[in-house]
Amino acid sequence: MLKPPACVTNDAIEEWTEFTWGLMNFLIHPAVAIAIVVAVGVFVAINWKHQRIRRWITGISLSLIAFLIALPVIGSYGLPSFVPADSGETADAIVVLGRGEDLLESRKRVALELFAAGRAPLIFVSGKSDAPSLVEALEAEGFAKNQLEGEACSRTTAENGKYTAQVLMPQQVKRVILVTDPPHMLRSSLVLRSVGFEVDHRMSPFPPSFSRYRRQVFAARETISFATYGLLGRFRSKR
Repeated sequence: MLKPPACVTNDAIEEWTEFTWGLMNFLIHPAVAIAIVVAVGVFVAINWKHQRIRRWITGISLSLIAFLIALPVIGSYGLPSFVPADSGETADAIVVLGRGEDLLESRKRVALELFAAGRAPLIFVSGKSDAPSLVEALEAEGFAKNQLEGEACSRTTAENGKYTAQVLMPQQVKRVILVTDPPHMLRSSLVLRSVGFEVDHRMSPFPPSFSRYRRQVFAARETISFATYGLLGRFRSKR
């Protein structure tokens, strides 16, 4: 079922991905905001007689706190608001992007709903660590060999687009229904469009087990990633 393209391994990509997740887990933690407030209070108290230093420290600190608050808000509400609603039209394939083991069950459920509704004749799963598990789970649902494919090369959203195109484009798959979580949908949709796909959207919700803090980490990281992809030109057409 898995049809891996010519994988190009780069350990630096995986290390950077792990670093950004760790950084967001640290920055968005409530304890960090508390630490900033305490630190500001100490610095202001020490420099109380120096008005210019006091204002500078306070301004920088408040800006940092506002920035950290804005990251998850933009990712949770701003980015998904730009995603068009599911058109309900049929497509050539349902493309499911992996984003971690805890999200696989939700993605599987959405993909099965779309397939059962006759929206597409093929489910395609993309993601190095998630594709094998999800393909195995879908095989257990009784899918025929011509109804299920995937690739286990990609470790980033850019690679999701690259390797998905390498496998599906030769099969004349042009229109896809993308399945991923709400914060990730806009960035991944633009990436798939950049490699030549027409994209419809079906958001896969976070599971109830996800805490508010964990959702904020996903949203905050996605805000940074979306801006980075835009600056790097990864949304420009590669056709």
